[in-house]
Amino acid sequence: MPLIALTIVFYTPTYIDFKTQINSLYFIEPSIKQFFFNSFTLFCWVFPVTTLLIMKLTRQISSIELEHQKERFIPIIFTGIFQLMLLIMLYKFNHQITLSKHLFSLAYSGIIASFVYALINFHYKISLHAAGAGLFLGYIFAYYLDQSIAVIWPLYAACLLSGIIITSRIKLNKHSNSELITGFCIGFFITFVTDFILISNF
Repeated sequence: MPLIALTIVFYTPTYIDFKTQINSLYFIEPSIKQFFFNSFTLFCWVFPVTTLLIMKLTRQISSIELEHQKERFIPIIFTGIFQLMLLIMLYKFNHQITLSKHLFSLAYSGIIASFVYALINFHYKISLHAAGAGLFLGYIFAYYLDQSIAVIWPLYAACLLSGIIITSRIKLNKHSNSELITGFCIGFFITFVTDFILISNF
């Protein structure tokens, strides 16, 4: 989901003014966009998926879908660690060129969400797919609240995609409605508030 979010904010135009020129991800040089997209791909997808495959091969988990609550803790913690590594890389890069706070907020959100979900997992199983949809939609809404929007379709597309994800989990009967709603709401809250705090204080 972070990669879909980045694709939207990287390539959806916003109106240019002093505020958006600093904070908008649309106006970043193409080569720098590609670098950050590759970095997020590595830390948000390649490393976590590789971890799951290794755990599956070593029989530490029964399925990469993490259907069993007790098998989720270690993969979630590793995801948080990878997000922390990404955040450190962003700060090091920030010494060379000033980065938009929205890049930082996405990494911060990943760290916070991972450890919040790990703690919740001790007592309650939530839908990680719905959580990802919430993280995605919360980030998109927070980002565009900080922009002078040139087009509005990304907001509709984000809502539609999140709805499709949650509907698919219902159809597959993977989670109860409460597990889906809880996961989605927590994810949305974390990214939206994290981005809003960075907007106010960065």
